[in-house]
Amino acid sequence: MTSDADNPLFRFNHERHDLIDDVVERVTREAVERAWESPEHGLEYLLNEAAFLEMSRLEDRDSNRHQQQYAFWRDVAHNVGRASEEENAELLQKIVTRYARDIAGHFRPGVFKFATRVLPPGISLLFAKQSKTGLAKLQPNLDALQDKVRIEGELGKLRRLAKIGTLLMVPTHSSHMDSILMGWALHATDLPPVTYGAGKNLFTNPMTAFFMANLGAYKVDRRLRHTIYKQVLKVWSQSLLEHGYHSLFFPGGTRSRSNAVETRLKLGLLGTALDAWTRGVVQGRPHPIFVVPVTINYNLVLEAETLIDEHLKRGGQGRYIIDVDEFSDVRRVANFVTSALELDSSVTMRFSTPMDVFGNEVDQDGESIDVQGRRVDPERYLWVNGVPKPDRERDMQYTRELGGRVAEAYLANNVLYPLHLVSFALFEHLRRQHPRWDLYRTLRFSRGELISRAVAEGETERVVRLARRAAEEGRFRLHRSAQTTSPRDMVTEAMRYYRTYHTTTIAEMEHGQIRLMSLKLLYYYSNRMRGYDLERQLQRPGGY
Repeated sequence: MTSDADNPLFRFNHERHDLIDDVVERVTREAVERAWESPEHGLEYLLNEAAFLEMSRLEDRDSNRHQQQYAFWRDVAHNVGRASEEENAELLQKIVTRYARDIAGHFRPGVFKFATRVLPPGISLLFAKQSKTGLAKLQPNLDALQDKVRIEGELGKLRRLAKIGTLLMVPTHSSHMDSILMGWALHATDLPPVTYGAGKNLFTNPMTAFFMANLGAYKVDRRLRHTIYKQVLKVWSQSLLEHGYHSLFFPGGTRSRSNAVETRLKLGLLGTALDAWTRGVVQGRPHPIFVVPVTINYNLVLEAETLIDEHLKRGGQGRYIIDVDEFSDVRRVANFVTSALELDSSVTMRFSTPMDVFGNEVDQDGESIDVQGRRVDPERYLWVNGVPKPDRERDMQYTRELGGRVAEAYLANNVLYPLHLVSFALFEHLRRQHPRWDLYRTLRFSRGELISRAVAEGETERVVRLARRAAEEGRFRLHRSAQTTSPRDMVTEAMRYYRTYHTTTIAEMEHGQIRLMSLKLLYYYSNRMRGYDLERQLQRPGGY
């Protein structure tokens, strides 16, 4: 087992103030240097942008705290144009300092040790079989936990790489449960704890605030969209990696509203891996950073109803904070727990093959391997006239390529359950019955439509054939139940799930026919199979 002395997070509180000072100095200095080099990147522009966006965000808020914040930014907007560059630099430093202190988390070893004692029994209780006496009489069953939450991947290699360099975990993001499950999975597999970015709203949630505030999480306020805040957040992440803190963030940005696998990733934080590694190489202190995509694959998703509503309301384009959802309601979480207890298998967490900061696979010694299987020296990627140097345009392209490789790993390691296959089969059948309707018309007018059980089983069989062939080709992975269960039994199982947990029944049986009740949720669960061009293949005769 990994000792406390080997965990970088155990020294975090001793270094916290130095990390904050480092971030403040770097963000302020880089902004001043850019202002000297280019007038369009002047400090006045940065401060005006922040003031405008913050005043727009705060102007309709009534609380005293929001009114005070609005007054501060109003004064910034009024004074910045008349201030000298030195005065603007001082103001920028104050703003950066405030943000850095707010972002920085804490790590308390006592809380960590407490969490590692209570989390495994808690998770096992969550995913244990329900007894006849009900939830109150459940007993933790650690032996059964592995069957309920399966952890897959090259875990031995990851443990070895954690001793060689710094791990950067980049999971898919479907639910607020993801952070809890990642914490448990790292502990259960003897991987080191990580520092991670978490939405600021979770720090006010009574279910999560205590642990978030003391287990290395740093606050990410996604309401703040101006350059100053984004730069502080980016440099904070970069500084943590430079100092050897194993880290985690969700490159999808927020939870997947549609339940589709994320392929359009936010590259800002992902680029900090390359920035941190490049800085070490240029300074003659190279320290390996290994990027590890992780897929977190659910049968049922706790917040599905809220997420798909938001996706459809914004046409899939909006990215914003949901302040209240199922995770914020203790009763809904308890209902989800009770429902999860009835499932045969609930979650699969798959750790993908680790990569270097350019997207090359790495072996167990941390050596980079190109697509031809040859060892490569990643430092050569940085050479300019034989010397390693940062280059903004070049490095942005490298980060885009890394993002592409992470997205490919998500698709290839997406684990599909029978529920996804049946949902996809039913929804695509429905779409083919109304070929001229767009998605929103289909969702609006098809509620209550009937599909015969025989047709549902036949459509599921077509999808199963396609899915098993695609899985053999390595395009995605099938849960073991999706590999062996017959289409008939898959439909039976899906109907049980459709009646489980959600406030609206997704579908129900009526005299040998399936009545579709919640098209939104059926669409949500079918979306986990999108991104593989299976829809077009279903149009072919025989489903091929």
